Amino acid sequence: MNHATVSPLVPVAYSYRPDMGLEFLTLDVPNGWDDVKKLTNKTLSFHDKTFTFSGWNSDSLKCYFSRSTSVAAIN
Repeated sequence: MNHATVSPLVPVAYSYRPDMGLEFLTLDVPNGWDDVKKLTNKTLSFHDKTFTFSGWNSDSLKCYFSRSTSVAAIN
């Protein structure tokens, strides 16, 4: 049996903080916690990079995912 993955695309803003060694994706969450709770255990793929949930701002209704640029792979 063959399987396909359904993944809705979501608009994100990308940013990079070289001083922290982190990349960030920021998403709008217009419904506040109702939107955020669906994302807390998720990862996002962006340009073949994996970002994990790092928090949200209830005042600006933004959700943040991050990725360390200083991670080494163990083979």
